[in-house]
Amino acid sequence: MSNKVERITISVEAHLLAKFENYLSVNGYPTRSEAIKSLMRQALIEQEWQQDTDVAGTISLVYDHHKRGTMEKLVDVQHDFGNLIVCSQHVHLDHHNCMEVLVVRGRAAEILAILAKLKAVKGIKHSALMMATTGEDVE
Repeated sequence: MSNKVERITISVEAHLLAKFENYLSVNGYPTRSEAIKSLMRQALIEQEWQQDTDVAGTISLVYDHHKRGTMEKLVDVQHDFGNLIVCSQHVHLDHHNCMEVLVVRGRAAEILAILAKLKAVKGIKHSALMMATTGEDVE
């Protein structure tokens, strides 16, 4: 990929620009250009997931480890999809609650399949997917 910079011009309504300027400030972007590039990359990553390409991400799960069978079922699902899991981390949040974070890489559809299986486990209190990219097609 080339490092050549292209200048573009866009026209937006004043109220939309004012809201965007606030977005820049709240999110710490130094310039409009950096914010626009970040939003463009996010759109491209979402497109990667929609096209079922090789992607990466994290799956976070919060559950009560005292709930009978929950941990065993989570381990079973993880073993079923072991080819997608790059690594995992287990965190004790308090006496009852644990968080499991899985770093995953593979086809988007396969990652969505493991997410569906994991969040369906009885005892899961919260699950979240953070869609990311392998970085190969995003500058």
